[in-house]
Amino acid sequence: MRRFRVPDGTPEAQYRHAGLLAVQLCLLLTTACTLALSGPLRVGPTDQVLLALLLVQHAGYVLWLRRAPQRFQLIGLLELGGELLAGTYRMREVLLVDHTAHGLSGYSYWLALPYLVASLALPPRAALAVSGAYLLVLGALGAAYWTNPDVPPGLRQDNGNAWLQMLLMHAALLTVITLQQHLRRRYALAVTRAERRSAQALRDPLTGLPGRRALDDWPQLPGGLHSVVYFDLDHFKRVNDTHGHDVGDDVLRHVARAARAALRAGDRVVRWGGEEFLLLIDGDAAAARAAAERLQDRLRRDPHPVAGPVTLSCGVAHRRPGEPLDSTLGRADRALYAAKRAGRDAVEVAG
Repeated sequence: MRRFRVPDGTPEAQYRHAGLLAVQLCLLLTTACTLALSGPLRVGPTDQVLLALLLVQHAGYVLWLRRAPQRFQLIGLLELGGELLAGTYRMREVLLVDHTAHGLSGYSYWLALPYLVASLALPPRAALAVSGAYLLVLGALGAAYWTNPDVPPGLRQDNGNAWLQMLLMHAALLTVITLQQHLRRRYALAVTRAERRSAQALRDPLTGLPGRRALDDWPQLPGGLHSVVYFDLDHFKRVNDTHGHDVGDDVLRHVARAARAALRAGDRVVRWGGEEFLLLIDGDAAAARAAAERLQDRLRRDPHPVAGPVTLSCGVAHRRPGEPLDSTLGRADRALYAAKRAGRDAVEVAG
């Protein structure tokens, strides 16, 4: 099981769990209906007992899948093993023991189910190997039936033809399920790659912070009342000129780490570009000013090991009801330049 484990919570795991749950619910419903109609359907006492046991089994699997969805692979393997053994045994009885049987029995309709369960419980190659082996066993039973001299010729012809048609249908079904698995995996891989590229496009590679494009993916921002802190590093060009761009890049990472640490839950920090950053504060202008001052204080207490103390000029703006975010950012930008004119290392609040 460890080798075949699908990571919990992934779309692949959710798909497989939902598929197995649907199979178990269908089996539970079918078993319950057959048991309820056992009289009109002339189901024998032994088969009624087996149906009752199957009803308990499927009900237990459904409950297990609901309460422990992460165990879906184990449940699928148990169901698969039971179906393989039951199908092989029942068809052996029909074909090689009960030579007077007309037709392939009602159980033959369920012989294709292991292909579906294997595709849900196992990875593609393992599912194909198990399903292919099962199909070969069914084919071997049919060959043994056809060559058995104790089977009446007329019965052999009728049941042998039905068996051959069934095997061909099984082969077609197995082919379709295998192709569907392959296409699903390719689709899932393409989606994963697209999501990764999208996340990379929205994230600043230098600091690891969300970039300005990430604002488009935060739907909570347009509807609520927020404040912003627009800040940049004072005399950052001097850092690059004195210590080089590698140190300058490390200073930006240093500020990004400090900004993350200074924020409360619900607040966010964005790299706006160059040495400019943006704090998105879930609160009023006073809360935003407090966040900016916490960040400034943290940087004073923790200077960069090469460039030394880092100071910030900050502009704060509270978002007015119904105000477009661009307008709020414009007021914060004007407050930022007011902080620079005031001598830098300052926080100014927009009116």
